[in-house]
Amino acid sequence: TEIYTLSLHDALPISGSADHTARLWQADSGASIGSPMQHQNSVFAVAFSTDGKTVLTGSKDNTARLWRADSGAPMGTPMQHQDSVSAVAFSPDSKTVLTGSGDHTARLWRVDSGARVGSPLLHLQHQDSVGAVAFSPDGKTVLTGSGDGSARLWRADSGAPIGTPMQHQDFVSAVAFSPDGKTVLTGSGDSSARLRSEEHTSELQSLRHL
Repeated sequence: TEIYTLSLHDALPISGSADHTARLWQADSGASIGSPMQHQNSVFAVAFSTDGKTVLTGSKDNTARLWRADSGAPMGTPMQHQDSVSAVAFSPDSKTVLTGSGDHTARLWRVDSGARVGSPLLHLQHQDSVGAVAFSPDGKTVLTGSGDGSARLWRADSGAPIGTPMQHQDFVSAVAFSPDGKTVLTGSGDSSARLRSEEHTSELQSLRHL
């Protein structure tokens, strides 16, 4: 069965699969830990909370879900999108999660209640699917990458956009912040990765694959 996504916390691996589950594994023996985390369709994205106690999954069944890492038991109710959820991330304090979807939106949710932050954050709206998401190290800013060829920065507390879209020539499939939050990196189907400055407006470098 095809594996779509992987994550690792303190040598504890998790995988998301076309078999509709995410699973935790013992690195030394390869044995599974707890119950499979069951969705109704393929699992495209997985992430650990900072302390490793909670798992976040995103699925083709249009939901993201939280699970106890020690048992695989579900936590709260599913976080609903209108299309597949293909990107997920925890905030640094693990109190908020960010999901990206084929419904052209990224959404912020509270871990303790599963409630959306905002009502909802429709201004995290792209013109195509959102396949990459990340939080800044201080948790105050989120970064999204989309099939519309752009990456965008947003305020995590309000969903307000920051600056202008960072443009590529094809879909943006990967995004990341530097550890100090002063630089962002975006990767695209246009065969390039681009570094942006602290102001996130001027390009520092374009890194091109052949």
